[in-house]
Amino acid sequence: MQEHFLSKARVDIFRPFTGRHRAVFFEVVTEIYERTLGVNADYEIVLDRPTLTEIIVDALEKNRALIFSGEASDEELDAAGDDRDYADKVRKRLKLFGMIEEHNDSAHLKVLWRFTPEGKRIAKMFADTRRKTSVARQRSVRACKGALKAFFDEGNYEYLVDAYEYASTIFDDVCQVSDLFTEHQRRIMGHSFSTSKEALAGYMQGVHDFDKRAARYFDSDNIYNHASDIVDLTESIAAMNPAVLESTDRKISDEHPALDEEANGEPLHSWMLARIRRVVESTRDIKHEELHRVVGEFSTNYAILIWRLIKLKAVGDDDPLIRFASLYAAAGDEGRDKISREMLRHLFPQRADLIDPADLKIAERAERIKTPTTIIRSEPTRQQRLDAEIRNALTAAFAVPSKEVVSRAREAVKAAGGTTSVMALPAGDARAMLAALAAVEVLHSAGQDTGLAISALDEHGSNGAFRGVDHKISERA
Repeated sequence: MQEHFLSKARVDIFRPFTGRHRAVFFEVVTEIYERTLGVNADYEIVLDRPTLTEIIVDALEKNRALIFSGEASDEELDAAGDDRDYADKVRKRLKLFGMIEEHNDSAHLKVLWRFTPEGKRIAKMFADTRRKTSVARQRSVRACKGALKAFFDEGNYEYLVDAYEYASTIFDDVCQVSDLFTEHQRRIMGHSFSTSKEALAGYMQGVHDFDKRAARYFDSDNIYNHASDIVDLTESIAAMNPAVLESTDRKISDEHPALDEEANGEPLHSWMLARIRRVVESTRDIKHEELHRVVGEFSTNYAILIWRLIKLKAVGDDDPLIRFASLYAAAGDEGRDKISREMLRHLFPQRADLIDPADLKIAERAERIKTPTTIIRSEPTRQQRLDAEIRNALTAAFAVPSKEVVSRAREAVKAAGGTTSVMALPAGDARAMLAALAAVEVLHSAGQDTGLAISALDEHGSNGAFRGVDHKISERA
């Protein structure tokens, strides 16, 4: 069973990020990550104690105002004599709670500092909040599509694992687009417009700004386009040579046993492809539709705002509510008391129809429908396991390893003097015929590693066992 992240981390690993100095610790950890592991990191930096102290002191000087003065005191950090003393206390606290650790570096023959494995993951999460290019870029959607295409072209199992991991954040990518529009909407609606002309000008300016920042999410970078491509790629991968997919499952199971455990006996490639399809289809059908609905509602609400401004402008000073508000605003405290009493004196004599208490009935509250939050997986029966093993055995019986296919093709090319064709490959027995049938797909998938080049010819051929488009096989130059 996979070990939980918090089972390896210190009990109080997040303790430094509480209290009145929490923002400084956040900035210190983020700065250390950016200096040592970030995009603009100095990879030749030697993170010894003086260098670590300098980084902490520099972060403190830039963020001293982030120490919250109105909260409970921190006796240890508040009593620091100077910045270096403060940095020393910060370093000790980060080490105490398992964010950083010491290690002996054989290259420099000194004690250096580094993030613990758990601390590195937390620091990366903090550093991502600074990355401005990470907002609403749909990078995971494109990365998932690219990884699936790479797996289909090259057959490297790691690309399929990458695609599965990228798919886990696709929903968040599209949520960022919605957040971008919500922030844009809040900024526009926060303005105060005195006339409908100003409101219309503000709306058009907002449309222009949003068009520059996010128009591509509705056309070229639309989740619909990416989702369709990803679904097509998953279906193409599912139709690949069963021997290649079976080999992929074995390698993934060896390298990533946690995925094999989650698949619960289902073929790994099939389970991962189904999860990827479900994520992209749900994102497309739910979140993207929600974004379109929000954009439409915003346009409607803004049109109502402009209509109200036009109506108020047309009424002018004749509107009783506006005249009352102006009169009330211009009056002093004593005058406002008189206006309020006069208004109440005219309101109280008004007729009010009351409901007979005998007619009141207490309705029973309907029970809320609870959405299940747990997933119950059914354990396969003995017969189902037996059927799965029989299917796997049948697949293995009619599958030839890729290495054997390449070896047979290489021997045929060498025997023919450097060039041959698929229809000329030996097919004297069942195994040889299966190798000849799989030659085109295997040689395409393996690529340059085989030392062979394969290309389609414009003619059909037959070797006595099967018929199809012939392919030329030759040695690479």
